[in-house]
Amino acid sequence: MPKKQNTNAQRAREAARRGSKYTRALRSAAAEGAAWGTAGGGDRADDRFGGHEFEYEQTTDLFRCTECRVYEVVARDADGPIAPCTGLVGYGGDTERVYLLLTENPALPYSYGTAVATIVRGTGIGRAPRFSWRDGRLLVESAPSVVADLARRIKQITVPVGGLQVPAVVSVDHLTEDAGKAVIAENYQAYVAEYGEPA
Repeated sequence: MPKKQNTNAQRAREAARRGSKYTRALRSAAAEGAAWGTAGGGDRADDRFGGHEFEYEQTTDLFRCTECRVYEVVARDADGPIAPCTGLVGYGGDTERVYLLLTENPALPYSYGTAVATIVRGTGIGRAPRFSWRDGRLLVESAPSVVADLARRIKQITVPVGGLQVPAVVSVDHLTEDAGKAVIAENYQAYVAEYGEPA
């Protein structure tokens, strides 16, 4: 028997089937409900999803976290509490987070931030969260057990410039979870100041 869904989840599922991002639609619905004083208001939207990023999977007609690969129906108990996202599979189930702050090489002719973020994601042991890049600096999330390996791999990233291989980053600074979240908050505020609230 299918589980009963709340209205926000139903709307988000419909939006996902039309091509929108499921978690983004669900967060928007929850935020609208909070603004109108309906159930679910008061908490930060991200907290109600335990860090998961659910996306619609057409082959199964289910929603799966792009980070930990767990299906929503497994993570969520009948639209009630949700098991926290353990992050990328390479994190080994570790829910503790640490961050690396990368400074791009100013000698490069243009920014390689997106390319570096893609390479980091490809390692399976790190990712660039939302609002992680600003002014030539990229914040990368990882787990304590694998962050040293990730830092080593990042230092080996080079790009061709004038026939030579040049390091993509000039420094890799280790940050605690709190320090990393502070950088994300600063980047978010800078984004809002320049472009307005994200859609």
